[in-house]
Amino acid sequence: MPAPELLEEIYDRWLPATEREAVAARWGLDDYRYLAEQVQFMLDHFRARPGSIKALDFGFGWAEWAKMAGAYGVDVCGAELSQVRIDYAKSVGIPVVDAGALPRDEFHFINTEQVFEHLLEPGDTLKTLAGALRPGGLVKLSVPNSAKSIRKLLGARDFGALSPDDIMAIAPFEHINAFTYDSLNALGREAGLVPLRPSLRKLYNASSGWMEPKSALKTLARPVYRHLYPKSTFVYFVRPA
Repeated sequence: MPAPELLEEIYDRWLPATEREAVAARWGLDDYRYLAEQVQFMLDHFRARPGSIKALDFGFGWAEWAKMAGAYGVDVCGAELSQVRIDYAKSVGIPVVDAGALPRDEFHFINTEQVFEHLLEPGDTLKTLAGALRPGGLVKLSVPNSAKSIRKLLGARDFGALSPDDIMAIAPFEHINAFTYDSLNALGREAGLVPLRPSLRKLYNASSGWMEPKSALKTLARPVYRHLYPKSTFVYFVRPA
């Protein structure tokens, strides 16, 4: 595992600030629609005014989720390791908090998107996040599903036998941890959290793009795959009240 000094080297120097321009150039309507759906689901779940919802975007990267939540009026802040990304978030008006000193019982919702595969101590981090949630609050964990990559690697015993997509889920240095559906849920339970099966009505109510056939098919299938017959590594956990 890389030490903290190497992590800083990776995220502030190996992955340059120009990555922000690459994200802006690559993202399209479906990407921002996807973020909006998540924020709308969060608001529908809590049934509260957006301004009364306190949310944390943990490991926010280029703060895309935080910016979307802020556009809906959510009281959102972020936590991040990379100083380059912290500076960017502050430049677009996202308050940044110290990830090592999060207040207890503070947040209704904590978003983590492609974060826990990078962490040195994912169990300890999730326990910290669980303590920062209000009773009844939610934390979202979304990580690469490594089940197929691990099976292929165990069979071949050589990274050369894996496709670039398979390697992405278990890329050394950048991805320290590899998760499956079962291991991700075990991580949540050890932190005192309970997996949430979201309301399909609320998930579909938050979605858009139904008039485009390709988008509509994806929108219809995604909640069923993730939450009705779950084997994905996108999970909402709730802190018991």
